[in-house]
Amino acid sequence: MLLIVIMVGYIDVHCHLESDRFKDDLDEVVKRAKDEGVEMIQSGTNNLTNRRSLEIAKKYDIMCSFGLYPIDAIALQFDGMKDDYTREIPKFDVDSELMWVEEHKDDCVLIGEVGLDFKVVECSDEMKFAQVKNFEKVIDLAKRIDKPILIHSRGAELECIEILEKHNCKRVVMHCFSGKKSLIKRCVENGWFLSVPPVIARLQHFETLVSLVPLGQLLTETDAPYLSPVQGIKNEPINVKITVEKIAEIKGVKNGEVKEQIMKNAKGLFNL
Repeated sequence: MLLIVIMVGYIDVHCHLESDRFKDDLDEVVKRAKDEGVEMIQSGTNNLTNRRSLEIAKKYDIMCSFGLYPIDAIALQFDGMKDDYTREIPKFDVDSELMWVEEHKDDCVLIGEVGLDFKVVECSDEMKFAQVKNFEKVIDLAKRIDKPILIHSRGAELECIEILEKHNCKRVVMHCFSGKKSLIKRCVENGWFLSVPPVIARLQHFETLVSLVPLGQLLTETDAPYLSPVQGIKNEPINVKITVEKIAEIKGVKNGEVKEQIMKNAKGLFNL
């Protein structure tokens, strides 16, 4: 697959356009974003959405990432897995899926989202241990195929950081990072990037994060259809513009400077 070389505009480094919430208007959602110069990285989370991500990337000429959502990756081992959302979690073999990802390494710019989720309903110690094992397998793969890695760390921010440090990971994006100030600073010291969603418009935490992270280590994401700037309204990639505006306000610089630096950050990280 021929990947787009980003030169100007905005970037959404993490969105879920395969979501059923886009089934009736995906063409319009992508067009709205592209009309405003927004490049997108469609993110997979399991065996089904990884393949759907590749289909979407090819159809709309956008980029994609392949991931193993930590809850989905252990569903085969634990019957009745549940998370906060009403959905059926697919069961698949992690090793087989990692082989598929490696075979399709040239079709993606990023591995993610991956990591740990200790806030899953009834998360036992056995489930946590299984997540860690899978996470370390993914890290090994990302290093082997030379791809950056985007981290989901809900309820396990410290644990994710410690594992990434243990494996000396350098090309890291902390997605929607909810850790405390000391952990944000630790990510910065490690040279990692932190991606900021449009929900910054209504959540003080992300304003604090932006104030602590140098502009050279920030990226923009939407996690669409989630993390909307307006509660109850479906999020979409065009809303990275809201994030850029908010970052500019917090940093006391012009929107154009933020837009340019974030694109520079993305080009360097993804080798575009």
